Amino acid sequence: DMARVRAKVVCFVDNGLRQEGDVFEYNGPHNGNLEYIDKPAVQAEPEPEVAPVVRRRGRPARELQSDD
Repeated sequence: DMARVRAKVVCFVDNGLRQEGDVFEYNGPHNGNLEYIDKPAVQAEPEPEVAPVVRRRGRPARELQSDD
């Protein structure tokens, strides 16, 4: 289910140089250089929010050893 698009300007899409007015099938994220003819642009899925990794500065704490 690829959308048919028309290039608005000369652009490089899907490993090919597309001339203004070229009509071709495109299945990628929304591209402002393309006019969507029969289907709306594929909406990019929002990236899940990931908590940043917190790194503590300095040397790691020594482990306590017991004298058994």
